[in-house]
Amino acid sequence: MATMRQRCLVLCACLVTLGLQAATTAASPGNATEPPVVRSAAIERSPIGLSIEYPVLERALGSGPCPSPSMIALLRELGAPSLRVGGDSQDLAGVDGTSGTDGPFRYTIPPSFWTTLGCLARETGIQITVGLNFAAATAADDQATIAAAEQAIPASQLSFSLGNEPDLYTIAHVLPNEPEFTVPAFRAPSWSASEYSSEWKTRRSELGPIRLEGPDLAGSGWKQQIGALLREDPPDQLDAHVYPATACGPAPTATAERLLSEHSSVGLVEKLAWLVQAAHAAQRPAIISESNSASCAGKPGLSNTPVAGVWAARFVLGTLLSGFQQVRFHSAGTSYDPFVFNPDGTIVREPLGNALLFLHHWLPLGSHIASASTNHSPVFSVNVLSSSSRSTIVTSFSAHAVTLQIAVEGSRTHVSTDALSTTSAVDVHGSLPVLAHSVRLKLEPNTIVALRTS
Repeated sequence: MATMRQRCLVLCACLVTLGLQAATTAASPGNATEPPVVRSAAIERSPIGLSIEYPVLERALGSGPCPSPSMIALLRELGAPSLRVGGDSQDLAGVDGTSGTDGPFRYTIPPSFWTTLGCLARETGIQITVGLNFAAATAADDQATIAAAEQAIPASQLSFSLGNEPDLYTIAHVLPNEPEFTVPAFRAPSWSASEYSSEWKTRRSELGPIRLEGPDLAGSGWKQQIGALLREDPPDQLDAHVYPATACGPAPTATAERLLSEHSSVGLVEKLAWLVQAAHAAQRPAIISESNSASCAGKPGLSNTPVAGVWAARFVLGTLLSGFQQVRFHSAGTSYDPFVFNPDGTIVREPLGNALLFLHHWLPLGSHIASASTNHSPVFSVNVLSSSSRSTIVTSFSAHAVTLQIAVEGSRTHVSTDALSTTSAVDVHGSLPVLAHSVRLKLEPNTIVALRTS
């Protein structure tokens, strides 16, 4: 049941919406009389997270008992986002001293990894999800991984995931960050949702009472059968993987035009509405546990440019308003990593990483967001309400500049703006004059502008 404060926040969001009006022919004149379509969400946890492959994280953590001060500082600056350890590597990995169903694991996780990861958890307070090997490990192998993680990481900060994209286990593919290695097909071509469900239930019972998220599917082809599984025995958190484009295969679709389209950000998670519904029915949170600009580890010259940052900010806002609580951005040691962890402990912030910092700043914990967009308008706008301030974040999918009149409370003569664009690797700060309690903003195509309205 909503609290009185939540009801007030939703009502306030609706009222603030009335102060945001498009003053341009980019939107059809008839839209001015249409009521806003208001969707809302409470920011109860960090809306952004990281997902890092085992070998990439091992290098980033370094060889000491604790990671570098710069890594600890970065995670604190990001607001202690959750960290998922896994991806392709989790179905190729096992702790030191274990061996998979087909022989030694490709990645052996040393004891030092857990020591340093535990220090990172304690120093930052982040939630850590440890990826378990569901494809090629026995229950005993996974139990060894669980024991190692539990010994190092505080129980209140630890959870697990079981397997990476099991709906794709019939497909062999080249490992993007190790092109000389092909990840084998882990299951026969007849592998089905029902077989997966049976194995999932058996493995869960063997592993005992651990906090678990799942099902980590890459697509929605199994949604009917897996929906039934999730209703019958839901994990502690429901999740999925989703990418707006692909950088591999016979027909790569990773282009700037595609990434900047409305379908690839605000509309991308519509096909995952079934998972949000299942989570709601089970009274569990739903998250996107792995995403980035393009599958197959991204596309150089696109995934490491400001275009990816604009896409990410739009995607997170749309995802939150669709009922998901968080998006984790994947790192595989390739072009789409938001942060590059160098051997000397220094960290390079890519444009995507700067966009995540932008989101952390403008979506504070405890705030409430509500859509302020009108039907059929090219403008996608969100109001953010916290206990101390109100803000507006706007972007446009129009090919032309859009002029907006945005209401501002108080007696300020100027309002500061914070903008992401496809031409700058970092956000750009500006200022607008306040006239008659409003500002006039010229919103350029493929930019995101945030400003405080009270």
